[in-house]
Amino acid sequence: MAAAEEPLRILMVGADASLWIGLSSVFGVRSSQIVVPKEIDEANLIQASAGVDVVVVVLTSDNIEPLHIVAGVGLQKRTVVLADPGDMRLAAEAVLFGVAGYVEKGATPEHLARAITQVAARGMYFDGPAAAEMHTRFESVNPGSSMSHLAAAKALASALELKDTYTGGHAERVTQMAMKLARIAMWEEALPSQTLEAAFLLHDIGKIGIPESILNKPGKLTDTERRVLQTHPILGERVVSPLGFPAAVGQVIRHHHERWDGSGYPDGLAAEAIPAPARLFSIADVIDAMTSVRPYRKPVSFEQAVEEIMRCAGTQFDPMLCALAEDAFLESPLELFGTTLL
Repeated sequence: MAAAEEPLRILMVGADASLWIGLSSVFGVRSSQIVVPKEIDEANLIQASAGVDVVVVVLTSDNIEPLHIVAGVGLQKRTVVLADPGDMRLAAEAVLFGVAGYVEKGATPEHLARAITQVAARGMYFDGPAAAEMHTRFESVNPGSSMSHLAAAKALASALELKDTYTGGHAERVTQMAMKLARIAMWEEALPSQTLEAAFLLHDIGKIGIPESILNKPGKLTDTERRVLQTHPILGERVVSPLGFPAAVGQVIRHHHERWDGSGYPDGLAAEAIPAPARLFSIADVIDAMTSVRPYRKPVSFEQAVEEIMRCAGTQFDPMLCALAEDAFLESPLELFGTTLL
């Protein structure tokens, strides 16, 4: 969400007074500015949307013209549609137009505010029939190829865990965690997909080329050993490059140890220069490392791990993603993994 000194600006199209009053009560007058144009056409919309963070468009099944106008001026990536519950046709239309959010009418102001906040943070948010439509689209993108990539990723990840005895189950756990964060964030550059799942599974595949004496050392690594270990992202990229995986797989493998402040490795990338899938994955990776048993330290609780993630927002991690950590990781371990970890 926008900082307090920079109010979140919301443009509402087709909304009644009760809707914007409800949103005002959630965001507060100091943290939001809501604009409601009297008329809607391309000229008015362009003028009214100057400096706006999110556009909220209220639609009915017999009038989707506002959606055409929003798309016509290129605002769909900042738009949240509010539509009748269960309207599959309208949901499909909205997804086809490329809107960033879809919420069913009747949702609480808090629910709509969450969608608006998500879209303002460059994310996406889909409810009801639109969520189903998005899921169908994800699953229909090259299903054969994606499935073969995923199967290969699972096989390679299993082979790695035979070598790295201290990370048993890590690839599967952290993949589930990262996929959940991806579903909550819904960033266009890192949408949930089988390709993303394969990338997460293979993040540490380069450790196949690291001596077991380093991987399985129970004590502290020497500086030389640490430098050797830190080559695993580059080695991993080399392992998968001839196998025909999509680009996102190599990006996660090479860049999941980069840091938001540029102090990570192997390339010292900073902020948004780090590919979005890698920025997203790095949070889940650290959460799993902190909450898992290691020979050199005790695990911490998920609450403590999330506190650490929030503490490192803007230094180690993307602050926009850190803001979603509580939603992603403070639900029961049973829901996250099918079993408890601690």
